[in-house]
Amino acid sequence: MLDLSYIIQDMTTDINTKASEFKIIENKKDEPNYKKVSEFVGGMVECVQFPNGDLLLLNEEGKLMQLPLNPEATTLWRATFTKDKYAFGYDDFVVGPAILIKKDALKHWAS
Repeated sequence: MLDLSYIIQDMTTDINTKASEFKIIENKKDEPNYKKVSEFVGGMVECVQFPNGDLLLLNEEGKLMQLPLNPEATTLWRATFTKDKYAFGYDDFVVGPAILIKKDALKHWAS
C-alpha cells in the first residue's frame, strides 16, 4: 500500500512548495514543449484534461517520489472535480511542480 502519511500532516505547516512551482500558460506562444515540461516537473509528464478544456501537466510519479504538496494546483483540482459532480477523484491532490495550460493556449499538447 502506498504511504501517503507525509501528505496528511498539518496543512498549516510550511509545505516547501513555492508559487513558482505552479505556472499558468495563457498564450499559445508560451506553450512549452515536452522536454521543458519534463524538466520543470522533474520527470515523466502526466496530462489531466479538465472539463473546461484546460490541461494540467504534472509529474506522473510525483506521489511515489513523495514530492511536496502543491497547494495552488490542489486548490484548482478540488474546485474543478467536486464531490457533487464526480464519484471519485474529488479528494485527490497534486504534488510537485505543475503547469496549467489554458484551453485557448493549447497548440501541440491537445486539440
